[in-house]
Amino acid sequence: MTPTVPLFLLLLGLMGAQATLDQRMAAYMAPGLCTTRPTDLVFIIDSSRSVRPSEFEQVKVFLKNVIDGLNVGPNATRVGVVNYASRVKNEVSLKTHRTKAALVRAVSKIEPLSTGTMTGLAIQFALNAAFSEAEGARAKSPDVSKVAIIVTDGRPQDNVKEVAQRARDAGIETFAIGVGRVDMTTLKQMASEPLDDHVDYVESYSVIEKLTKKFQEALC
Repeated sequence: MTPTVPLFLLLLGLMGAQATLDQRMAAYMAPGLCTTRPTDLVFIIDSSRSVRPSEFEQVKVFLKNVIDGLNVGPNATRVGVVNYASRVKNEVSLKTHRTKAALVRAVSKIEPLSTGTMTGLAIQFALNAAFSEAEGARAKSPDVSKVAIIVTDGRPQDNVKEVAQRARDAGIETFAIGVGRVDMTTLKQMASEPLDDHVDYVESYSVIEKLTKKFQEALC
């Protein structure tokens, strides 16, 4: 019977270690406690006429929830937002807001543009302007991540394949979220590899919030 005592104690120790690890992971992933290397994150959001005002509000809630789980700051995660339809509007520059509260207020004020769907133009704008040092992006470095999250529900009226490739070649890791009757082929053309990790689909804007945890974890 003697050998069972150390084995029992060993099992108890392993269970205690796992519980401690689980507690640490829970704390690590808790909202506001995300730690990551410096990241320049730009959301590129579709507000074309196919996106109803109520649906656009749900997109903004999604953005705010993802932001809430990040470590926002000049030396941590900087966040920008590009709003697009037939034209592109730089709603939030990477250099503008350095706190979560300020970012959330800025996202709340974004209004839909309600015209066509020029996704390629929006990606080109992000590459040329939103991710530029003039708008607050940091110099290209292995120590700084560049991430774009595109949210769209339609078929682009322009070409996305080549400009998306240029963005990836520039070191921008691109996630593509499709909603409803989105064109899956162009969605995949936008995203980084592996596509299983970088392409997401939801049936409607009403359930886009279910992706919040995935992106909080991906960015952490």
